[in-house]
Amino acid sequence: MEWMNDEQLEYGVIDAHVHVYTDAIADRVTESLGERFGNPPAFKASVDGCREFSLESGVTVSLNLPVATTLDQVEKINSWALRVNREADAEPAGRPCVRSLASYHPDVADIPGFVDAIAKAGFAGVKLHAEYQTFTLDERRMEGFWEEMADRGLVVYFHAGGERVFQPPFRTHPRDFLELHRRFPKLRMVLAHLGGFGMWDEAEAVLCGEDIALDLAHVFGWTETAQILRMIRKHGPGRILFGSDAPWQDPGRVLKALRALPLNPADLRRIEFQNAAELFGFQG
Repeated sequence: MEWMNDEQLEYGVIDAHVHVYTDAIADRVTESLGERFGNPPAFKASVDGCREFSLESGVTVSLNLPVATTLDQVEKINSWALRVNREADAEPAGRPCVRSLASYHPDVADIPGFVDAIAKAGFAGVKLHAEYQTFTLDERRMEGFWEEMADRGLVVYFHAGGERVFQPPFRTHPRDFLELHRRFPKLRMVLAHLGGFGMWDEAEAVLCGEDIALDLAHVFGWTETAQILRMIRKHGPGRILFGSDAPWQDPGRVLKALRALPLNPADLRRIEFQNAAELFGFQG
């Protein structure tokens, strides 16, 4: 994937956690989710809306994380996501672009066929959200999926912890991810929200230092800055991804909050660009 030249590689920023939708539903989804979340979006959640806002926020690549809430959505979402990636491949070097992971649903019957198809299509991995998709990490129907994804070296990007529009008990806790990691140590995992939205004490206690990537989406302003910095240092900047959860947070403001932390330039570069570039194969 050639989307940056050598000079831009040094200064590119990857927002590894955004949500965009097709033009046909972007307006409706943005409005309805904005009301449900209780906060206005930073931009219209379309590919064009995200690209335009990236010019202001300083983000070079925005990684879309699609969630299929029903089985029949999977093929439609992935066909669209593949077009998004092909459009990104065609963008001039250095121009802000949107890329996408694939969607998956726990009711997929042919797991090997599904994993083979997304690998051949060039997807780096999938996004899962246990609250929207109503599953738990230890379900028998998920065993084959974890095995196939681990064998192919593909990434599973998880929503982690609580969720503003759902009520407890929640389906994923930091300890659950640790157990999954121990059962499938080769599975390449990214946990959103620094390992568990609203569960940061547990995430700090059980996840820091494990070979699991954590993103920074929806943590600034939701937990103490001192804890965010402490977790970055304990976990290691080489396993932290910049992510905003845009359009539900302004990526420019999240980036500013990250850069206000007392981190050295090399660590910031890893968090803002290098870790995600290596994990998702976004080399120049």
